[in-house]
Amino acid sequence: MSQQTLQELLTERVGIYAQSERARELIDQGIESMFKEVVTDTFRSYGTFGKAVKEAVSAALPANVTDMFELQRYNALVANALRERWEAAALQSTVLDRAEKAIAEVMDGEGLLSGEVSLKDLLTEFVSAHREQAAEEHWNNPEIRFEETMSGRSEFIYIGFDPEPEESRNVSSWREERRGTYSLKNSLHLHIVGERETGDTFRPTEQLAEVLSAKLDDKRIAVNMRIRTKWERMLASLYFGNAILVIDCDADDFSYGFDD
Repeated sequence: MSQQTLQELLTERVGIYAQSERARELIDQGIESMFKEVVTDTFRSYGTFGKAVKEAVSAALPANVTDMFELQRYNALVANALRERWEAAALQSTVLDRAEKAIAEVMDGEGLLSGEVSLKDLLTEFVSAHREQAAEEHWNNPEIRFEETMSGRSEFIYIGFDPEPEESRNVSSWREERRGTYSLKNSLHLHIVGERETGDTFRPTEQLAEVLSAKLDDKRIAVNMRIRTKWERMLASLYFGNAILVIDCDADDFSYGFDD
């Protein structure tokens, strides 16, 4: 065996190791780690790209609404447009993954309505918004109606609601004909998607529904509508968003709180 100095031995082993697959693996890992760090910094919400995403989303919103970030279906359209543009540019998967997270961080900001909405809360806000008018007009309760229908195995509920009660309209002889439920000013057309127990003796179960269509002040709801009150924002968010409506009340649970 030939004798080698430590320096010669080290040089030899380094040369052999440099040609091995392990060396290539370590180099690849280092490059990947460095690239991930650069991409992560690029897509941080406070970074240049994060700010650009926010500016692009803000510019895409209609100018006349301040609460559009509550409308998640609209947000999804913006997010999909950004995603498609990046995919069309043939960006690498690592970049797209970070882009997805950047979109989510912008879209899921504070104030977005998601998850579930209580029908009781929505109608309570509706009643509260019209209480002053009810006092002037001597209305005791709003007109709220639930109509249930079945189509095959699917169950649907149409909820119509109007600030003016039917008995108030019938005071004048020319208003004797009763309004149909579908002619009430506001409505939600719902598809029942489930049911759950509440633990409440008086109301042991509550239905869960998705919104198929909605009407606000006699007009089919649209993105460019002017949304003013809290209950209108809740209704619009239900329609444009992915929230589930919890049917946790009955039509006759509500009044303006005035004595006859």
